[in-house]
Amino acid sequence: MTTRRPRPLLAAVLAVGAALAGTSGVGAAPAPASRVVAAAWADGGASATERSVLPLLVSLAAGPETRLTVRVTGATVVALPDACAPSTVVRRRSHLSADAVTLVCTVVGKRAQDVVVEVRTGAAPGPVGATVTDRGVVTTLPGRAVAAAAPDTPRRLRLISSPDFMNADVADLRRGPGFWNPRRSPNSTSPAYERAIDRVLDDWQRQEPDGVLVAGDLVDGRWGRDSRHTGNFGPVGNAAQRASATRRAAATYYPQYLQRFRSHHLDLYPAVGDHEYGDNPWTSSKRRLAPVFQQEFARYFTRTQAGRPRFRDHPGGVHASTAYAFRPSPEVQVVSIDPFDISPGRARIRVDRQQLRWLAGVLRKARADGVRWTLVQGHVPILEPVRARGSSELHYPGGARSRLWQVFRKYGVDVYLCGEVHDVTATTQDGILQLAHGGAFQFGLTTYSVLDVHDDRLDVTLRDYAVRVRDARDHTRLWETVRSGLKKWIRLDPEPVTIGTLTLGADGSVTDRSGILLPYRH
Repeated sequence: MTTRRPRPLLAAVLAVGAALAGTSGVGAAPAPASRVVAAAWADGGASATERSVLPLLVSLAAGPETRLTVRVTGATVVALPDACAPSTVVRRRSHLSADAVTLVCTVVGKRAQDVVVEVRTGAAPGPVGATVTDRGVVTTLPGRAVAAAAPDTPRRLRLISSPDFMNADVADLRRGPGFWNPRRSPNSTSPAYERAIDRVLDDWQRQEPDGVLVAGDLVDGRWGRDSRHTGNFGPVGNAAQRASATRRAAATYYPQYLQRFRSHHLDLYPAVGDHEYGDNPWTSSKRRLAPVFQQEFARYFTRTQAGRPRFRDHPGGVHASTAYAFRPSPEVQVVSIDPFDISPGRARIRVDRQQLRWLAGVLRKARADGVRWTLVQGHVPILEPVRARGSSELHYPGGARSRLWQVFRKYGVDVYLCGEVHDVTATTQDGILQLAHGGAFQFGLTTYSVLDVHDDRLDVTLRDYAVRVRDARDHTRLWETVRSGLKKWIRLDPEPVTIGTLTLGADGSVTDRSGILLPYRH
């Protein structure tokens, strides 16, 4: 969990850096290959026994890019230091282990500099220790007696957010209502895929969240077609046949997607993405299928088995079954919007008037009820620029000038969660945090954020998995309705790493940003 970083300490810590750089440091002198000149606890003039956060100062000599590993005992690392080059979704540079006891810090600057690692003590007093490793040279710091960490405000709620999970059609075709024949095509899943998905959901289950938000693109969804002429979901020669094939595809992929979450005891709250409408661009035949896509999404995610709305709070009109609001706790309001306005004549990205009026009413009531935190999820980013990878880069027209953003601003939305771009960017404007994140599982891009809600703050921890995908040796692929299919071989490391942290204060201020969640310099 991210904690507040005591910035006033840094000036005092850096003040002792020059003195430390001129000494041999603590422990054995490093080998010449190491850039570490000194590594020591830096108290900043006060007794370490009075602190719950103890700065560790690593002074580096000038030299080429290096990779430090800092391991602490009896404590955790607060965040990624500013001197550490951030990771991206495809390049692992600096990161924290999931338990925050190991920091890997890639320092790309060649000048002499200091790396300040802020270490937070545990709940009980006791010794804190650390080692710093650079190019095989280990510097061991002596244990320090420290005070127990100050009591934290209780965590009221934990949510996980992972847009675009999985952005692929993965299911056992034998369990669907189609006509799959293994002589005509491969299946749409494999043991490797199921193991990889289970590893992600096992990790999420260990986090014990109160809910999981997926802001669109659960599936590939390019249904109502059959590029390889397999007949797996029936004929697709005319509009009626394409509608029937779409329903069979939905009845194959959606239930198995949902069952994976249920088997891990995870409450799923999805939004629609462009792939839940067949994927852009929207041809005339695909636009005519929009009501079918809406009905099938609702059948499995927003309506009960009896066909009644799962969520009491939803708009009327076209998006009655694809937008909804709920309160996972009295102090938190969550809204899931549908930003796709698709009719037989045209397809637009916008929240229509009826949904916008409903949204304003939900937010107005939340404010009147004294709700402390308001989170909205929608598939497409509103603010730009954002990082993007392997995406058509759909976005909400008008940005901060749009009526949608103005409603957010007027009624005090705190966080807007979005996906689509398969990369990570945290942007703040008008006191609102837009977090674009998520990924595309079939391409090895999967991130998730842990949102910890406290009375006085909301902590965001952004985590990434090491996922590797490649084609099978025989070059066959798992079947999807499109010709390309899915690469069969996929492997995922079960332990994610933290590549960014951020804290949103009760006053709307954003502090303690680190790693990939630092401001994006386009």
